[in-house]
Amino acid sequence: MILNRLEVRGLRILRHVRMDPVPGLNLIHGVNGAGKTSLLEAIHLLSTGHSFRTRQLNPLLAPDCDVVEVVARLLPRESGKAFPVGIRKSRDATMARIRGETARSLADLARLLPLQVMHPESHLMVSGGPGYRRAFLDWGCFHHDPDYHALWRRYRHLLSQRNAALRDRSPARLLSAWDSALGEAGRALDQARASHLDALLPYLDTLKRDLPETAELRLEYRRGWPAEASLTETLGQTLQRDRSAGFTQVGPHRAELICRLQERPVAQVASRGQQKSVVLLLKMAQSLWMAETLGHPPVVMVDDLPAELDASHRGWLMECLQGLGAQVFVTAIESDQVPLSGWGCWQMFHVEHGTLRVGD
Repeated sequence: MILNRLEVRGLRILRHVRMDPVPGLNLIHGVNGAGKTSLLEAIHLLSTGHSFRTRQLNPLLAPDCDVVEVVARLLPRESGKAFPVGIRKSRDATMARIRGETARSLADLARLLPLQVMHPESHLMVSGGPGYRRAFLDWGCFHHDPDYHALWRRYRHLLSQRNAALRDRSPARLLSAWDSALGEAGRALDQARASHLDALLPYLDTLKRDLPETAELRLEYRRGWPAEASLTETLGQTLQRDRSAGFTQVGPHRAELICRLQERPVAQVASRGQQKSVVLLLKMAQSLWMAETLGHPPVVMVDDLPAELDASHRGWLMECLQGLGAQVFVTAIESDQVPLSGWGCWQMFHVEHGTLRVGD
């Protein structure tokens, strides 16, 4: 899908902004605090129901506003007419609409508008906790398999029920029933993640040739329980330990994707800039995988492109994005910080005090 109309109301400094993006590169520039990142937050809100900076509503609300609203038109890449989508969030409710009808869930919006986001805090994907890296794998699984989201929700529900039973000191017979169902769902979740990582490896190997600092990058996937046993068996073996802790300590919710450079975790040996290079590598590999495997690239958003990326890395990323054929949104303080060479379709937008205008 391509965004060909975006309207934002009540989001931070953006009281009412309309944008008509082009299918190629959309370069948004302006001073700090002008509203550049807020535009990207609006697109992320439309796709996922939350900002990439916060999951809370209050920080997003413009002064004296109780509602955030983002409406857009999406244009299918292959053929067809543009159609409306939108999301409205208040302190009491979230409502999403697709083609004039209420969406069944926010997942329906996410499927229509897959996003890859790179921003100044993206280094947390390799330096933060395992949840960041599980989310990276889950993103790919979600867009590859229409049933993955339901599987993920089922696993989370079963896990919550088992944890409640542990805290309530329920009998072993009842816990055994949870173990069987949780083990089956967990096995399917793990297989999907492992398969997705395997599918990304060829793209990573190709991209690493142009980023020497990532040449020695190695990825190790740990599923969250011992390899020699099924999850159901392991849950039975760890029952007493789980009772003492009050929660389930094994399973795909404890899975980890370990990123190593020089045989050590990236967070321990890499600078912030090198960590960001690894993140760019992973996200570009996943974007290329989507374009080739599913037939369409995600929409890519890069917030503050020059942050911690030198001119060489900025050029590499922009060249990769050209080859990807994606609709791209890039923010920067100065427009000349973003390489435009080779882009046949691009548009510049200037943001100032929450207002948007086309051009330099």
